[in-house]
Formats: sequence, C-alpha cells, structure tokens
Amino acid sequence: MVAEVARQEAAKSALQRQLCLARRGRSMLHPFTGRSARFEAWQHYPANDVMDRTGHWQFYFHAHDAGDTRHALEHGHIHLFRRDPAGRLSHLAGLSLDARGLPLTWFATNQWVTGERWMSARQLVPGLNDIQLRLRGPLSGVALWLTDLVRVYAAPLRDMLQARDEAMTRYCEQHQISRQAAWADRRVAVWSESPIHWPADALQLQGASF
Repeated sequence: MVAEVARQEAAKSALQRQLCLARRGRSMLHPFTGRSARFEAWQHYPANDVMDRTGHWQFYFHAHDAGDTRHALEHGHIHLFRRDPAGRLSHLAGLSLDARGLPLTWFATNQWVTGERWMSARQLVPGLNDIQLRLRGPLSGVALWLTDLVRVYAAPLRDMLQARDEAMTRYCEQHQISRQAAWADRRVAVWSESPIHWPADALQLQGASF
C-alpha cells in the first residue's frame, strides 16, 4: 500500500510539472533545447550532460537522424545513467519522448550504444523506488520529473532490465559468443523495451480523478 501511494504521488507530481510548463506554452523538451539557437541530431543537450548534486546520476537528451528511431512518434530521448565513485557510467534506461515532450517508451540499450560500464539488472534495480535526482538551475524541474517517472515505472523498469539480461543470455547461447562479443555486436542496439501510456497511466493511478 505504501509503495502504491508513493507511485500515485509521483504520478501526480509528474503531471503537475508538465501542466505548469504547458500553461506557459512549453513542454519538457524546452528545458533541454530552449536556449539553443539550433537543434542538431546526435548533439547532447545540455552539451556537458547533467549530473545531480550527489554525483550518483547523469542524464542528457538527444535525437537521432530522421528514420533512425525506435518509435514512430519519437522526437528524441533521454539517457539516464548511474555513476560510480570513479565517475564510470552504467545505463539505467532510455526514455523516448514525442514532439510534445510526452514519454512514449523506456528502453534498455546494448553496451556499445553508450560505452557504459555494464551492470546486471540485479545491481541496477535496487533503489528505483527511492531514486532522487537533485540539482540547481534550469534543469532542476526536469530532474524531479524524471525522478517521478522512474518511481512510477519502477516495476516495469525492473522487468525490462531483467528482460534485457535474459535476451542477451539467449543471444550469446544462440550465436555461441561471449557477453563481451554480444555487448559489441552492432546488430543489437536495444535488448528490451517497456511501453508507456502517458498520461493515461498516471490518471489510472489517480483513479481518473486528478
């Protein structure tokens, strides 16, 4: 029950943040790209990524070239990483967004996509319900919004990361290759995905009374 109430509060908070921006004619994309004179594919927004005040989390937004997306409506996506004390990054999840800044799907990438330090689902999953991304500046609201979304979808993210590991294991067995070879295999960019139905998911959590 406590976890469900926490999810409801996170969903409500995420919706409120989007509504506040919408009333100003903006979306969740604006904090990333609003200060840029020109939006360019593959460029990180912001240019040096975002690291939270604890140093435990890092994220950025970018887009691929037209036609190189996982979702027909995708405008771009956020990559969210854990950071270890040495500053090495492990990819928790990608989050596809449409042109209105609404989330479409979570996805789990292969190691070569981000050059991450690979961590198993068992290592990545603990703490998802209590994740906190805190920072100052124009992206502080986005950090809190992303925190809320991870809390809302903690269970699907857990299942997606477990499916990622299982898919990679099957791939290694099928092709008789090592994990290191699978990580570097350019034929596989994404191991698993988890769809998002937003804001319907949030409204369902609120009992459609938000």
